[in-house]
Amino acid sequence: MTFGQKFDNLLLMKNRDIVIGLAVLLLFAGVIYIRQRSKPKEEMVIPETLSSEETIEEKFNIQIPDNVDKAELRDVGGAGGSGIATREFENGKFSHSVLVDLPDPEKGYFYQGWLAKGTEGEGDYSLLSTGKLRLAKGGWMLDYTSSKDLSDYPKVVVSLEKAFDNALEKKVLEGSF
Repeated sequence: MTFGQKFDNLLLMKNRDIVIGLAVLLLFAGVIYIRQRSKPKEEMVIPETLSSEETIEEKFNIQIPDNVDKAELRDVGGAGGSGIATREFENGKFSHSVLVDLPDPEKGYFYQGWLAKGTEGEGDYSLLSTGKLRLAKGGWMLDYTSSKDLSDYPKVVVSLEKAFDNALEKKVLEGSF
């Protein structure tokens, strides 16, 4: 075999090795691509969050009627609580309930409910105490009734009190119908 023939054979072997190498590389890339496409895609699952009303219903193990006015009570005093208030005037009777999730107050203190109307800090602001909240069913609750329609009091306040009087001491929760 001459030098030229040996050189040609060597070039053919190198070219063949390059072609085989490229074929193996393409085959490997194809396998990886197919495996990636066939993997089931993970869907992001957003956990279902309960509304304040659902949370309170679950905590107190009660069902809040759909036919009443409702107000979500939000934390305004840093206690980290929440709640729901309802009201209804039917057959000459005003009914108002408050259900809240709050920590137990310090010894000597209690929670008090209020209905309010007008703008706080102005002459038309009016507060009506609806009484002390009582510990029941793992939270705090208040039921208030009156023969007077108090639907013109759109605001609900829960306060932390030391004295049971008509002076609001510290707002903890607040909401509006």
